[in-house]
Amino acid sequence: PKQAFGYGEVAPKGAPGFEGVQLKPPETIGDTIKYISKGMTTIPTKKEIIEAIGYPGQKHSAGGISTVGRIYYGPGRYDYGRPPMPAGWFANWFYGFWEFGHIMFVADRWIAMRYLRHFLGTAVCFFPMWLQ
Repeated sequence: PKQAFGYGEVAPKGAPGFEGVQLKPPETIGDTIKYISKGMTTIPTKKEIIEAIGYPGQKHSAGGISTVGRIYYGPGRYDYGRPPMPAGWFANWFYGFWEFGHIMFVADRWIAMRYLRHFLGTAVCFFPMWLQ
């Protein structure tokens, strides 16, 4: 399957969101440790950094509100097809919060880097005016 946009492979080895522990919210302490250690402590890939910074002619995707796509998408990703729901009530209760954090900091962390880019760019442009 073709990815939404970007360059390179659809699901390269080591891409975020494809690990077994990242397919659904962790429900045990062991799964939580594996989830955090694998998903939130890995260095962003070159592809994620380039897509976060942006480049002339960068393609966009038919997304929801902000029209951003997924640069890594295909069979094996947690939201490909019908996402498996957690079994426990605690994980189900907080699924929305997990989903937001998972998208922003694990699976599609280039979107969080893009938000950081906008925040820092605005701060740099605002600071000289604030000094006056």
